[in-house]
This record gives sequence, C-alpha cells and structure tokens, in this order.
Amino acid sequence: MILLLLLFLSACGPSSLADLRVEGEAETLKLALLLHKIDTKDDLQRELLKVKKSYTRMAELMLQVREFNEVVEAEPSAASDRLFAELARLYEMPACRDLMDSAQSEALALLRQR
Repeated sequence: MILLLLLFLSACGPSSLADLRVEGEAETLKLALLLHKIDTKDDLQRELLKVKKSYTRMAELMLQVREFNEVVEAEPSAASDRLFAELARLYEMPACRDLMDSAQSEALALLRQR
C-alpha cells in the first residue's frame, strides 16, 4: 500500500520537504476521514471519484518529493496510522478491495511513468 508512504506530499509549489510533509499529512488525514464515512460497497462506489482524486494528489506529492533527490525517512504519523486502519477496515468488506485497487490504479500509473 503506497498510501502509507504518502506522508511527504503537498500542493501547489511547496518550497521545501517540510512543506511537502505538512501537505502530505493533510491529504493523508483527508483521505482517512473520507474513508471513515464509508460503511458499505455502495458508499464506496458513491465516493470513488473523491478517493481516486485523493490517491492521485498523493502520488503528485510523492513525485514532488522525488525532485529533491534526498532520502526521506520518517516515523508513521497519526494520520498515516488512521489511514492504515481505515484501509484495513475497507479491505475486509466484500468487493471493496477491488474498488480500492481500481481507485489506486491511476495514481500508481502516474508514479510508474516517472
């Protein structure tokens, strides 16, 4: 799950790795809160576009981190722990795993391109 690596991500032109980390934390928490509201496969289908956009945003932030050409290591944050818990919960629901995998596919393709 590349999502756990997305702690270091950001928005429109951050100037430092610290800025990227703050923005990544915010995006990670935003996705965790979105997933927390999902209780059924139908809920996930309704929110799938938002989930895809969040994954894509996180991939974009990861690419920005790569531009710094520095090794970035960090301890898991509260936001990433929360996201992990929500993903684990959703992956246990029937048919949600396939939907989540499809939501991640565009972001993964973006990361593989570069």
